[in-house]
Amino acid sequence: MLYYYKVINQGCRSPHQIMFKTDGSVHHGGIQNELDTIDFLNSIKRYQQLVEHRGGTGQKADAVCEKYLSIKRKKGIKNGSFDWCNTSIYNDTFGDHFTEFLEDVKQHRQLPVELREVAVTFLRNDLNNLCETALESLSADRLIALLKDIFSKQEGYDIVINDTESKEVFIFAAEQHPVLAAIEQGYIPELVSTRGAKSSRKIVFRKGNETINTGLRLRVTSNNGINAFLGLSEANKNSQIVIKLQQDAVGQLVIDTKADRYAY
Repeated sequence: MLYYYKVINQGCRSPHQIMFKTDGSVHHGGIQNELDTIDFLNSIKRYQQLVEHRGGTGQKADAVCEKYLSIKRKKGIKNGSFDWCNTSIYNDTFGDHFTEFLEDVKQHRQLPVELREVAVTFLRNDLNNLCETALESLSADRLIALLKDIFSKQEGYDIVINDTESKEVFIFAAEQHPVLAAIEQGYIPELVSTRGAKSSRKIVFRKGNETINTGLRLRVTSNNGINAFLGLSEANKNSQIVIKLQQDAVGQLVIDTKADRYAY
């Protein structure tokens, strides 16, 4: 069932009506979106307890009440994606696949800047090729184990998506994600390449002639890029290999999860 809520005040404007910037422009970045969304959730009394902001270093949840909340901002529910994870903790999935590359990078960091700058292009190509072969090496069993572990860390969370374009907030429990039902029902995940995306694969689930697309995409990449690997970036001192699980097709996801929907 979908639930709708609209804040209406015929007299003075409620602070919850004016907190959201609804022209689609950036409003103090992601943190401000979290604060605005929290105020909205409290104004409609969505949860029994007061929703309080968390986030920051060492905090997994963006907000807490009787549940943990993960808050996403979308400028149009049909556009873009969001991350379920972006981490290096699963790198042992690939064994020593990147060991030689990382040793090569370490040696290059000892060279003068001008020589490191020359190395950027070919090391970037090396990394792209390694990320591609890493994905190709991933078996269905290892992929299932990876997905189960990632989503086990989402247990107890509500996913809260604020669509600033349609002026709606969508809420669903992470356990409602269709990937969990697909695995439970014996569907086998398969990585499907898309044009020009060496380090990225769409995840589909197959059983016999049936195919389920849950909108998930797996990426193997670096978090800060080759320049940071080589000590050439002013913004980041180093880089590392990371696995990213992304959610595409967010509009379909809120349908599949039967997300609650509130208008503001």
